[in-house]
Amino acid sequence: MSLNSENFYAVILAGGGGTRLWPKSRRKHPKHLLSLFGDQTLLRKSFERILPLIPVERVFIITLKDYQEEIKRQLPELPESQILIEPKSRNTALAMVSAAAMIRSKNSQAVIINLPADHIIKNDDQFRQTLKVTLEAALTSSSIVAIGIKPTFAHTGLGYIKTGEPQGQFQKGGIEVFLGGGFKEKPDLPTAQSFIDSGDYLWNAGMYAWSVNTLTESTKKYAPNLYQILENLNQVDISEQRNVLTQIYESDTENLSIDYALSEKVENLLVVPGDFNWSDVGDWKVIYDVMEKNEDGNVLITQNDNHIGIEDQNCLVETNGRLVVTIGLKDLVVVDTEDAILICDKNRTQDVKKVVEKLKLRKADQYL
Repeated sequence: MSLNSENFYAVILAGGGGTRLWPKSRRKHPKHLLSLFGDQTLLRKSFERILPLIPVERVFIITLKDYQEEIKRQLPELPESQILIEPKSRNTALAMVSAAAMIRSKNSQAVIINLPADHIIKNDDQFRQTLKVTLEAALTSSSIVAIGIKPTFAHTGLGYIKTGEPQGQFQKGGIEVFLGGGFKEKPDLPTAQSFIDSGDYLWNAGMYAWSVNTLTESTKKYAPNLYQILENLNQVDISEQRNVLTQIYESDTENLSIDYALSEKVENLLVVPGDFNWSDVGDWKVIYDVMEKNEDGNVLITQNDNHIGIEDQNCLVETNGRLVVTIGLKDLVVVDTEDAILICDKNRTQDVKKVVEKLKLRKADQYL
């Protein structure tokens, strides 16, 4: 099959989440809608990053209704018909399959790359080169293709993908493609270190490419519930698909990630290593790690310079406009918002999620 880039589509997943970035990230304003790094939001950065490879008319966003108006405001050039609405959050499997069904109605030969809206990528050119190899591998094979990230340390908060034999026929421009050798759950530290030492593992970044034909056949074999959803959406007119999608989401649909539902089961997985300076914005320590620091190792995100720090070391301080004073702090995160303040050991920022869980138990919705 000859390559035809007109069949390439992108789906940006822009659901909720970001509980470890509380109190900045809230239900109404999750992390991908926040300007955490400069003036642009993570969503806007994700959108602009893909456009040199895939034009706006073939970029789709799938999100929750609560975020629809804000997404329209942030991406005014994106047609509203390309913003797909989830009636409720049902994880990545249903989101990716629903988006694929909508796109298949427009182009039965579509090849889709699925991308989270909340990642940091610093080398955009290398990212696009990796995506091009990934899309072409998905187009010219009957495989689901995952992008894995070359790990830089023994991360215990991410899953891993093992790489198998190299597949030279798909390699291009120095970017290799491998058979997938299996998925590993979030490991403990010794296991994560063994993965790094072996050189055979990549971080699972949740980026997948497939042709709609491959997705259909794969779900038919490995995930019959998802296959039935694809078929249900395929059997109605485009004008009725959104109504049918609402009915599907309102039914007792499984809340599964695409990893559990499909990609961990398939035998025809390909993996492309990504080496484009990637970070999953999972918690405040990640933000500290990727941002520029002053001579004392501090990251200061302040409004109107409303922070006075005396002899602080290796801290992250974010202010909301009122004066924040810190003295002698070390390895702490301080985040001041209009209605809440977080003070946290920098090495325990994963535990911020527990705060959100306690607020839910208290039914303190005003802080969520």
